[in-house]
Amino acid sequence: MISKINLRNFRLFEKKSLNVNNSLVILCGNNATGKTSILEAIYLCSTTKSHRTNLAEAMIRDSSPFAISEVIAERKYKVVLSKGNKSYFIDDREIKKAGEFIGNLSCVMSSPLDLYLIDGSKAERRKFLDLEISLFDKSYLNSAAKYKKLLYERNNLLKSSAVDKVLLDILTDELIKELEIIYSKRLSFIELLNNYLIDISRDLQIENIKIKYMPTYDSDIRKSFKSREQMDLITKVTNIGAHRDDFKIYINDKPADEYASEGQARLICIAIKLSLTRYKANLTKIVPILLLDDVFAALDGNRIKSVTKYVKRAKQAFITTTSISEVPAELIKDALVLMIEK
Repeated sequence: MISKINLRNFRLFEKKSLNVNNSLVILCGNNATGKTSILEAIYLCSTTKSHRTNLAEAMIRDSSPFAISEVIAERKYKVVLSKGNKSYFIDDREIKKAGEFIGNLSCVMSSPLDLYLIDGSKAERRKFLDLEISLFDKSYLNSAAKYKKLLYERNNLLKSSAVDKVLLDILTDELIKELEIIYSKRLSFIELLNNYLIDISRDLQIENIKIKYMPTYDSDIRKSFKSREQMDLITKVTNIGAHRDDFKIYINDKPADEYASEGQARLICIAIKLSLTRYKANLTKIVPILLLDDVFAALDGNRIKSVTKYVKRAKQAFITTTSISEVPAELIKDALVLMIEK
């Protein structure tokens, strides 16, 4: 459980300390007061990533040379941001590799920005897969890093004026070895999420949700690469592989990006994030901290009751809201309510 959050030059905050030693923390305030930034700071200390931006500079307060997000739980996690750089610390000891830092503080974030899972770019959805699997599977992280290096080498070879076919075959074989690992782990991850989504869809009283992986190759991966080799030589890039794959979300067997209403799309994303909490809890035997950004505003009364069950099961939950009246009374009575002002 997180007991304290310390921020320096982070987003709007020049200096901010919050004592949050409670199983439920409600951050209440007007828009643009920094409520979401507090959740972002926690998420950063969990994943080394922001859910809003890929740029470290965007999280640094104007004209400041650095920013700090520090979260004190069973251990102390700190991320120091400077222009183009991030440094990581656990209990004040610097962690040189991001892969050794991520996942130690287990969190799941649900945000209105999650709609990218349905109508965002393929690259955004691949990042979701890579991040969530890598948090607890270092072998996936290693394979993804090797795959990226081999892909770079293969693409460079394809761009050369005279392609060495022997070397191309060697690089392709090595690339496929890592691809087979990545593909298998992505499929397993999605299968688990789909299993959890059955119950969660029922709880949220929404249509059946299913995630389907969309590979760019057939079951015989080597044959697929060989059949695309001429295309690769012409375009001078690798046209199939983990870097081109995607997944698609279906609602009642129909593509959600085509058939889901705006309200349904928001519910689908909340359901997927709740399934992610089940995945992490079963994998690590530790219930993750739940970060809910403006979630209740998107729900009706019955669905608020359903989400409330998941909030109660969480090790700790943080909820942002512009109005305390959006939060069920049964949660407020045991919550720590913090008013966030600009």
